[in-house]
Amino acid sequence: MDYKIITNNNKVFNFFKETDNVIYLENHNINEVLSYIEKKCLEGHRLLSDPILYNLENQDNPFKSILITNKQIEDNSHSIKIILGVLDIIKKVSFTPKDQQSDISLEEFRFVDLNLIRDSISKINLL
Repeated sequence: MDYKIITNNNKVFNFFKETDNVIYLENHNINEVLSYIEKKCLEGHRLLSDPILYNLENQDNPFKSILITNKQIEDNSHSIKIILGVLDIIKKVSFTPKDQQSDISLEEFRFVDLNLIRDSISKINLL
């Protein structure tokens, strides 16, 4: 399947940078990443991975990597509804700012995000 990875995680970027399949949003927070995803969905790209926070233990993870279709599709209303819902949820959740987290925690969060996106790609490639 033809996809793009949108990420603010340098570990994900470094893992996939040899491909043309990654857009690195360096220094973007999770809200900015999700807003970028919203823009891409409004342009016609479909979500291929879940942009929702996976669990409460991961809610402070400042890194987010999401798969979208590389090409635009005709009917993308489902993806638009999902991303708008996620943006609404994000407004209600309080996060620990990245600069208040330890380097060890940040590295763990990078690794978790990398594993989540790799799992998503594996599942897509099986389709």
